[in-house]
Amino acid sequence: MGNWIRQPLLIFLVAAGVRFGVVGILLENKQPQWSVNEAAGIARGLAAGQGFSSPYHDASGPTAWVAPIYPSLLAALFRLFGVETPAAAWAAVSLNILFGSLTALVILEMGKHFFGEATGLMASWAWAISPPTVVMPWFVWETCLSALVMTWLLLYTLQLKQTSPTRAWIFCGAMWGGAAMLNPALLAPLPFLAALTARRHRSWRRAAALVGVCMLCMTPWTARNYLRFGSLIPVRDNFWPEAFFGNVSFELHPSGNSMLYQREGEAAFVRDLHARLVERLKSHPREFGSRTQARIWNFWSQPGQFGVFPFLLLLVSIGGLFLAWRARREWKAFVCVLAIYPLPYYLTYTFARYRHPIEPLMFLLASYAISTLFSRPSTVN
Repeated sequence: MGNWIRQPLLIFLVAAGVRFGVVGILLENKQPQWSVNEAAGIARGLAAGQGFSSPYHDASGPTAWVAPIYPSLLAALFRLFGVETPAAAWAAVSLNILFGSLTALVILEMGKHFFGEATGLMASWAWAISPPTVVMPWFVWETCLSALVMTWLLLYTLQLKQTSPTRAWIFCGAMWGGAAMLNPALLAPLPFLAALTARRHRSWRRAAALVGVCMLCMTPWTARNYLRFGSLIPVRDNFWPEAFFGNVSFELHPSGNSMLYQREGEAAFVRDLHARLVERLKSHPREFGSRTQARIWNFWSQPGQFGVFPFLLLLVSIGGLFLAWRARREWKAFVCVLAIYPLPYYLTYTFARYRHPIEPLMFLLASYAISTLFSRPSTVN
């Protein structure tokens, strides 16, 4: 294998170059849809000095609809490049390209650490040029950053050892707390990963400290939400509305013409849709079951524009997971993330970008399956 293909800098530059080319074509034909982007709505309010508020048109007042980190990042870009301007769009997607390209390097490192250099190289190059991944930066959401954070945090967590200094465990917990402020869905596998790490290294106290530090880092935002809404909201308050949209109808979505959210305010709107959802589930339980089955299929088969590729990636990654289990390589942590992370989306609704944060793990497992099946057995002289 040529030395050039092993160069992390080359992988990064190719990943960035391909993404800039694809995203540039997309931006020339269509600008981001700021009007239906909750993070952009909040960022607009932050840039105007109105605080963390107003995620939708004609709405005012505080919000906990979206985690705070990405809207704050967008607000900084709006202040620098103008609110919802083409320059701000380019700045936002350029950051997404940076996040996506850096993810290729974390994939490379994780592959080397757990599955060998061949797997790491194959997975990182596949991530660098794969059509679904190079399109993703065009979506002005936290998706690309979430993929980078999820992959790096998993690698860092699994590298913790009993002999690791206490500050390393505390730092890891703080980073998980930051991940929750970016996308709370990333936090779902943490208790299981912490238990797995603690059992492996017999470090239950340090694992408990890791989780405790994570929760401590979430406390200021939780306190802010309690003061604003009078109820316990660790990060976001939109689960019940999202579940209503996915199981009943999108007619009441605040981005449309309903105006119910705008009239009631966020707290009352959440309670209202919670009650409506419960009534719907009581009267149509089978419908919920069939919708959930469809969501599970959609989660693993989207985006449909790329044909069978997303589902094929799933099948090959399952094969890699099986081979990792047989070879007694790292597999339990991958199962935790792949099995637990999607659960909220099974109950609400799915878009292609929702799977993206865990796709680096799927690329790794698929590459491990391919590199294992096609590797030549070594001969003994």
